[in-house]
Amino acid sequence: LASIFELGISAWFIMKGRHKLMAKRSIIVAAVFGLITSLFLVMTGDGSAYHVTQKQPMKLAAMEGLYEGQESAGLVAVGMLTPGKEYDDDTDPYVFKIEIPKLLSLLGYRDANAFVPGVKDLVEGYEYTNKDGKVFKDISVEEKIKKGKTAIGALADFRNAQEAGDDAAAETYRATLEENFKYFGYGYLNDPKSVIPNVPLTFYSFHIMVALGFLFILIFVMSIFFVYKDSLEKRKWFLWVMLLSIPLAYIASQAGWIVAELGRQPWVIQDVLPTVAAVSQIDASSVQITFWLFAVIFTGLAIAEIKILLRQIKIGPKDLEGGK
Repeated sequence: LASIFELGISAWFIMKGRHKLMAKRSIIVAAVFGLITSLFLVMTGDGSAYHVTQKQPMKLAAMEGLYEGQESAGLVAVGMLTPGKEYDDDTDPYVFKIEIPKLLSLLGYRDANAFVPGVKDLVEGYEYTNKDGKVFKDISVEEKIKKGKTAIGALADFRNAQEAGDDAAAETYRATLEENFKYFGYGYLNDPKSVIPNVPLTFYSFHIMVALGFLFILIFVMSIFFVYKDSLEKRKWFLWVMLLSIPLAYIASQAGWIVAELGRQPWVIQDVLPTVAAVSQIDASSVQITFWLFAVIFTGLAIAEIKILLRQIKIGPKDLEGGK
């Protein structure tokens, strides 16, 4: 974000014919820094994909619009989801898609032939044996809800038994709790469909974030090349691309947060604490007052910050020192 912002402002100076040397130097610094950090993010993204697959498989399915599990699943590079698609209908989930073969299985399981469960599999349960004889399976959400309610009940009974001094009963309830604790959070849910996040919003946010990330890498490389060739000033179209990329960086950042926060729903702590059970017992009026108070304060700060930034950009670096 900082690198793109610096590139955009430097491009503006060049278009205005001001502080050209400073702007070119700033572009080199910003582009090199941005390129290095972007490539680092691409590498760490591999680890993130593996972690999400292992810990948040429903988020992964939503990110890829994967409703039906697949062996050797490809990673969707570009695609459009079918509006109104439900996880349990027979509608094709995509209007169109272009995917990279086997990449999703490879990223998620370090195995190009691995089975990647889809939304339907994760809701209804599945058992799949691939051609290598490896078994992939999980129980249905309905079963998890039953086990979760058993765990919650066992916890309450365990506490009551402890208070009553009944150690034998307490140990029995402890064993039941430990046996079902893996599904503890599901006990707060009633509808199996509630474990499905907003698939279209998660899907599009993820792909917008990734697409913009690779666009920024291209911009960084081209910026370095054009400055090195001393031809940047002649590339008016590219200067506009750099300038107009500033809001795109903010969009990419927010898209990433949407994927992270919306894709994990309905969980605050995966499989342990759903959002419905994490709600504080606070009056709605108290929340509204706090919300609007912070909204007003931060809106005011944002307006002030933008005004200061625009004023300082217009002044320019040398003008601050009394020069031109």
